[in-house]
Amino acid sequence: MAQSTKGRQSRKGGTLLVIIGVVALIAVGVLAAIYYNSDSPATSARVTSTADIVESERGSFEIRTLATGELEAKNRIELRNKLDKPATIIEIIPEGTFVQAGDVLVRLNSNSIEEQKLTEELALEEARSQLLNAQTALEIQVSENQSRSRNASLKVLLAELSLKQWAEGDDIRTKKELELAIAQAERQVERLTEKYERNLELLEKKFISPDQFKLDEIAKKEAEASLDKANLNRMVYETYTRVKELEQKESDLREAQAEFDRTEQENEINLNSRKETVYNRERQVQRRETRLSELNQQLDYCTIVAPSAGLVVYGTTVQSDNFRFGNEGPLQVGRNVSPNDLLIVLPDTSQMVARVKVHESLAGRVRPGLPADVQIDAAGKRTFSGRVETIGVMAESVGWRDPNRREYSVRVSLDPGQDTEGLKPSMRCEARIQLGVVEDVVHVPVQAVFIDGPVTFVYTPRAGKFARLPVQLGRRSDTRAELVAGAPAGLPVLLRAPSAGEVLAEAWKPDELKIAGYTLDEKGNPVAPVMAQQGRPRMPGQGPNGAMGQGRPANGEGMPRPDADNAQPQEGVAQQDGSQTGPSGDSQPEPTDAADANKPAPTTEPGAQPRARPGGGGEGRGPRRGQG
Repeated sequence: MAQSTKGRQSRKGGTLLVIIGVVALIAVGVLAAIYYNSDSPATSARVTSTADIVESERGSFEIRTLATGELEAKNRIELRNKLDKPATIIEIIPEGTFVQAGDVLVRLNSNSIEEQKLTEELALEEARSQLLNAQTALEIQVSENQSRSRNASLKVLLAELSLKQWAEGDDIRTKKELELAIAQAERQVERLTEKYERNLELLEKKFISPDQFKLDEIAKKEAEASLDKANLNRMVYETYTRVKELEQKESDLREAQAEFDRTEQENEINLNSRKETVYNRERQVQRRETRLSELNQQLDYCTIVAPSAGLVVYGTTVQSDNFRFGNEGPLQVGRNVSPNDLLIVLPDTSQMVARVKVHESLAGRVRPGLPADVQIDAAGKRTFSGRVETIGVMAESVGWRDPNRREYSVRVSLDPGQDTEGLKPSMRCEARIQLGVVEDVVHVPVQAVFIDGPVTFVYTPRAGKFARLPVQLGRRSDTRAELVAGAPAGLPVLLRAPSAGEVLAEAWKPDELKIAGYTLDEKGNPVAPVMAQQGRPRMPGQGPNGAMGQGRPANGEGMPRPDADNAQPQEGVAQQDGSQTGPSGDSQPEPTDAADANKPAPTTEPGAQPRARPGGGGEGRGPRRGQG
């Protein structure tokens, strides 16, 4: 029992010693932290990691802009539903399959089309039969017209011959017969008159008997009556009979000619009617044949084959084309598709392009032919070289998330000769487009630039701490910034936001401000140069007064990566000549930030340490670090 009690006391003593040791270590740590965070001379002697300090350089750097988007095939074949009515999918190849030319991709239900085709074939046969009948009737009509024309023409000819025969024969003969009869009657009358006069002498001399005289007298009177009759016959013929016969003959000719004209008109009417019937029947046959051809084509459309080799992508995957498929899932057997629906896309993956979005403020600087580097996460973050191919004509809205933002679509074609195997459409990508080159200038990483009110500055080592050195910025890229004035080449600068104890508590030095182009107002506060006031460069997330956005701490958290992948070239860079230009040197308006437009500019009292803006990481952490 005594040994057990001694053991427990020994264990309690050991535990107590451990606790005391831990407390002592904590106390030493706290004291060390206080010591290193104090403003004592020892703190000044603390050495900052050399990885946080770089020297400003004189040289050149590229101005690039970062744009995000996705890959797409430079050339692709779209296969749509060409049927004129909705149809049902009865067979479809799995998405992602690599097919060859002639492979069947989709089959659509064709039962209704086959029924329509059978009906149309029967109607076509009937239409062809009616056309044959109409053509036969036309041939018969042509033959009848020829026969009737010949008969009517013959009647005209006979009437003409009859008139000519009468005028040149019968009329002349009749006139001569009548004149001959008159002449004979006149001679007979003359002879009998002479005989009558001789008989008078002979009767007085009793040479003839009275009876003979009477007979000769009667013969004389008969001859005179025959002469009168002959004259009367000529008068009747010339006055009546001849006129009547002439009118009759001419009337017969006119009637024959009228009959001929009527026959020709009737023939033309009948022939046109037959021709119109044939034309109508031909049109019916053509319509039936066209409709049957359309049905055969529609029947062919029910089977969609690959026109060339490629990777199968469903139209439902291309949501920008088929909005209504958004809630229906991928294409599958049994799905109803409407006319012109996009069913299959065969992209040519041998030639890929990156379709990225560029802010409208930078779109004017992007030109076809500019070089670009395209990084693809799904390809192991591989980077491919390329060049800008086209820029969209119209700006596009990014949607409800930012209705005021407008972007242009830029197509970057990957350079040939690169190993693009494994790249597929819709892979997310980032394109760094080179907008220009800044040559022979002093420049620093954008992580080294900070802003306090109207003053842009860098931190440089001085007396074991870091002092603020005013500078004037020029052009910048997403990683480098030009120092127009205030800092020479070879100046060491800090790449991070220092803690409060690392910064020298001193006011702006007038000579340093003057070198950087700043002046002092009547209260001794620095005033930015005129060109900086007209076009002061701003960092991403920074308001118009120079403060960074809310919630971005100054102790290193949330700072951009050393390679500044998430940085963008900014608009409105102040130039030495006072003009407002962008990264490529083009004049650009200074962007504004509506959220910070009404915020007062921070002020810095001489000899006082600048304070962070409210909500930006607390008091005493120093000014916000700028980004390019």
